[in-house]
Amino acid sequence: MSLNAERSYKMKLRDVENAFKYRRIPYPKRSVELIALLAISCTFFLFMHTNKLNSRLKEMEVKLQPSEFSALGLTGNHISGHDAGKHDDINTLHGTYNYLKSTGQLASLSSKKLNNTRHSKLEVIFFNRGAKVGSEALMELTQTMAPYNNMNVVTKGPININSRTRTPGERMIQAIWVTELDPGTIYIEHCNWLDFPRYQLPKPIYINLVRDPVERMISWYYYVRSGYRNAIHFRKFPNATIQSEKWFKKSYNDCVRSGDPECQYVPGSIKEAVGNYKRQSLFFCGHDRKCLPFDSQHAIQLAKLHVERDYAVVGTWEETNITLTVFEAYIPRFFKGVRNIFELHSKSIRNRNRNNRKPRIDPDVRAIVRRNFTNEYEFYYFCKQRLYKQYLALQFENNLH
Repeated sequence: MSLNAERSYKMKLRDVENAFKYRRIPYPKRSVELIALLAISCTFFLFMHTNKLNSRLKEMEVKLQPSEFSALGLTGNHISGHDAGKHDDINTLHGTYNYLKSTGQLASLSSKKLNNTRHSKLEVIFFNRGAKVGSEALMELTQTMAPYNNMNVVTKGPININSRTRTPGERMIQAIWVTELDPGTIYIEHCNWLDFPRYQLPKPIYINLVRDPVERMISWYYYVRSGYRNAIHFRKFPNATIQSEKWFKKSYNDCVRSGDPECQYVPGSIKEAVGNYKRQSLFFCGHDRKCLPFDSQHAIQLAKLHVERDYAVVGTWEETNITLTVFEAYIPRFFKGVRNIFELHSKSIRNRNRNNRKPRIDPDVRAIVRRNFTNEYEFYYFCKQRLYKQYLALQFENNLH
């Protein structure tokens, strides 16, 4: 090939390459605008959806901050002093929320699955109230609510005995009596959990309250020394022995430190020197002899089983707003409007049930007593975490609507 012919060939080749390089594929102008509009729209809607989800998450997290636990406007007693600020403690609302969130359980919470009211066959509440847990306040609240919700409150059962643990015959009498109550009745009395299916009887709606185990013991100690309690006691038992002035004036600090039998809580013990209702779990465990040893792991597991399977709500006055919210949502037949009614009457209810003696209990005394309540605390925290889950299920479901 000549030099000129070679140059001519290279020029033609370059022209062809340039033609492909700068070649434009014609698109209709409207199609380009439509694609651009769709891309912008998708980006905008994705942004809005993500922003909405973030806002909901932030809203829930703000609601669940300890400083905002009184958002319902009732009380501010959601966190006790030793729990304040412990956001990661699973035994607080915020800690339970964080745990459920981190383990992926938050989204699967269901108020329906957590509500045992649906398993009851009677329109009757069985409130086997514990001692020194604020049950008298809840009893008065239900009596105040009775006219609004067309219900009847009964505070005395068929058996007139002080013992919570009853014989098989006494249990059957009590269970049959409960099933014969009129629909819309709340039966309230100090007694242990009853096994209605054992007698082939329909189950009522179980409810109860719990309280910090050591705080219960301190409250009981000063309650038995109160003028109000002793006036009632000596009216019922006029021949009862009157305690000495020294006994009435003895402080809880001195009672624990001195080794006084009244303030000794021995794990495994069945009979105490002085009655003190130290087994909070006994109200939930039942009448089996295995429920009697104090701070027994076996008794605690039975109590937890009964709570999980039978109780619609186990609340606590330490979490007033949460407890009343759960009561109203999970048992609306009896507790509709309970938050509003409590707000109107809370001052009088609290004053009637207040123990005026507010002694200072030293930290070392609390620590000494607490060591003997290991399993009782396990049960107490179990009930609180269950209450938190019931409450969080409501919050989560409400935020999705």
